[in-house]
Amino acid sequence: MVDLKQTRDMAFKLAAQRNNKIEKTIYDGYSSIYLASTSNVKDTFKLYDNYQKVLSIGSTGAHGFEALLNNASQVDLFDINELQRIYYELMKTAIMILKYEDFIKYFTLKIHKDYYTQSEIKDLLSHELYEKIKNYLPDEVNYVYGPLYDYYDSIDLIFSKLYRFEHPLSLKYLKRFISFYNEEEYYKLQKILRTNPAIINFKRASLTEVPDNFKRDYDLIILDNILQYYKDFPELDDLDKVDNFIKNHLAKLLSENGIIQVNYGYQLAAEALKVELASISLKDFNPIKGLIIVQEIVNGINNMLIKNKKGYTYDFIPGVEQTGENLVLSYKK
Repeated sequence: MVDLKQTRDMAFKLAAQRNNKIEKTIYDGYSSIYLASTSNVKDTFKLYDNYQKVLSIGSTGAHGFEALLNNASQVDLFDINELQRIYYELMKTAIMILKYEDFIKYFTLKIHKDYYTQSEIKDLLSHELYEKIKNYLPDEVNYVYGPLYDYYDSIDLIFSKLYRFEHPLSLKYLKRFISFYNEEEYYKLQKILRTNPAIINFKRASLTEVPDNFKRDYDLIILDNILQYYKDFPELDDLDKVDNFIKNHLAKLLSENGIIQVNYGYQLAAEALKVELASISLKDFNPIKGLIIVQEIVNGINNMLIKNKKGYTYDFIPGVEQTGENLVLSYKK
């Protein structure tokens, strides 16, 4: 059972710390909140079809919302980070209540920069947003966010460790990779959520807890890039453990022809696999980049599963970086 007081206390603890440096992602129960997905969600979903029931990593809900826009009939989300779940409920409520232009005002930025002035981010998750939607928010969200907005200026919250602010939030970027940031899809999603809010549900659970916490026969399971950090999971810290978890535990949740999107790899992962496949050469890179790619080949979960285990397939899709492609690894039951 979730301890709301602990959730609020942890939110205040993070809000009191300045976000002065980019730190390694740590997946735990109360960690910094992602403000938007960092993956090419649109093109990931284009790889799959004929899915009705979807289980996905929670985060901001972007993958779940994309599934709904692609006619999924039921979506379940999971995430170990309780603060991320609270933020998701805030964003979901905003989508259900706000006009498109207001949502864009409060959840995106005009351009992506390394440094922002206060005037450039004054609307992002502002007090004005909270005042507009607070009467529609679940009680648990108000319990956490109400005191935060009473105590802190919204700009101070953005620059604190409560949020991960190093990833792009520009509207142009988000519209390219996530459907609901586009006006037509936004209103389509809003209608879906208003008509049936229970069509999408979010449960706090770690990846390794998923098989014991969800029981549906899913047509599609989306893990995004969680397994990029497989070594941080004691239960999944080597190749055999990952393969066993995918095939003998997670796959039990699949329907007869179900598919698991096992991992999402960014440009480095895509390049490492292309080197392994000999479609590009290490000679195409400078020595330092070449060494990094070799390390990814040796330690990255994508290359190891594709090379050493059966049943895994891969696709290259347009990358979220300025150049290059990203990698999507899949497993079909």
